[in-house]
Amino acid sequence: MEDNNNMNDPSVPGTSSASFERVGQNPENPEDEAARLFEDYIRERESAATEIYNTELPTEHAYLGKMERVEGVDYLEPGKIYRLPIYTHHSIIYPGEIVPLMLNDFNLYDGRPSDSSDGLKFGLVFQNQYSDGGRVYGVTCQVYERGAEGLSALLKTVAQQRFYIVRQSQERRADVKILPEIVLPDPLISSCSNAMVRFANSSRKDRLTSFKRLLTQSTAWPQFVYDQYDTKEVMAKVERFLSSLKITSVQTDEVKLSFWLARNIPLTEEYRKMIFCTDSVLHRMLIINKALDHMWYFICKRCESEIANYDDMFAMSKQGVQTSYCNPAGYVHDTLTVHKTKENSTLPVERPSTNFSWFPGYSWQIIVCANCRQHLGWKFVAEKKNVLPKSFYGLSGTNITVKSHGDLKKTDDDDDITDRAAANEEQLDYEGLFELESSSSDSDEGFY
Repeated sequence: MEDNNNMNDPSVPGTSSASFERVGQNPENPEDEAARLFEDYIRERESAATEIYNTELPTEHAYLGKMERVEGVDYLEPGKIYRLPIYTHHSIIYPGEIVPLMLNDFNLYDGRPSDSSDGLKFGLVFQNQYSDGGRVYGVTCQVYERGAEGLSALLKTVAQQRFYIVRQSQERRADVKILPEIVLPDPLISSCSNAMVRFANSSRKDRLTSFKRLLTQSTAWPQFVYDQYDTKEVMAKVERFLSSLKITSVQTDEVKLSFWLARNIPLTEEYRKMIFCTDSVLHRMLIINKALDHMWYFICKRCESEIANYDDMFAMSKQGVQTSYCNPAGYVHDTLTVHKTKENSTLPVERPSTNFSWFPGYSWQIIVCANCRQHLGWKFVAEKKNVLPKSFYGLSGTNITVKSHGDLKKTDDDDDITDRAAANEEQLDYEGLFELESSSSDSDEGFY
């Protein structure tokens, strides 16, 4: 990356003020002008030959091999109880995520009714959500592609709806209650008459602001009270955040956007759980709003050495900056892509390989923490010279965490949410759930 501060530095070759002048404007330095024209010509040729990586490729998970399409995208009704096959997962999965899986239960769907219209569906529960007397949360996964039958079930799934377990049954199944997604209307707009609603649909922000200010004069509460329930501020921060990452395509639906942001902005594990457990879209956005007020950096989970800054993130996949990928052992890595890591913070080990590469056209090499030798992720290098980015890093979400330059304190409302999530009227036998394992455990996680 070029340093813009050197553009007018005479000590840097080819950057003097004379080199930027047009032909005929500086006849005393024709050699500088010729050199500038030649540099422009070379730059144009290099730009024309450069290939920008197709971010659609990682979402296809082609490393899993040839798979067949599975029909069925029906949703389950919120508030109702369903019996589903259940498997454990090591991290939180939000609705909307694509999750590749390799499960050791090849008879997973033998008991599915032949006339079922909802396709192949099961639930993932999160191992780190277990707590004494608390609920066990999870997410339904709809299979949209599956591999050939064998000793394990090879699947591409999309996470759909949140749930918590009501009671455990036999043979890897459990009764789960589907959680709702509550979208509250604007408290000011919903209080005005039908004749006035048309003024709230103005495309001009200044008119809408003036209209809301007028409405507050006829209510019992001042405007700042209603502003606490307005997502305008957080959406402005989100737009600035996405612009810094050069991400232009995101979800427009409020529910989907809240989950997408929870996955793609730096958050502590505590706040990720809090966002998952709350049913209110507004409260999720307010938590995200608080997180965007802080400058974050990524650290090694074992020794807390600084690894990368949040502004090093970029989207190598169309799904966002953090995506799930499955290794040959069946372990799913939540992988965060960054342009670079801090100098001398990581060390590459072993030789580069293209086998089972999550990013077609790139070789991968394991990297470890330079301080404690903890596995942190992988360095990816393009096989072709003209592909951009030429290299980048994938950090494993299992072994890194985030830290703020300022303290992110919980409010009383946040504590109240956590307490409510832990209060479970329907007790559950947790010991049996620990027996529900996917095809890999922590011991066979592997480094790729």
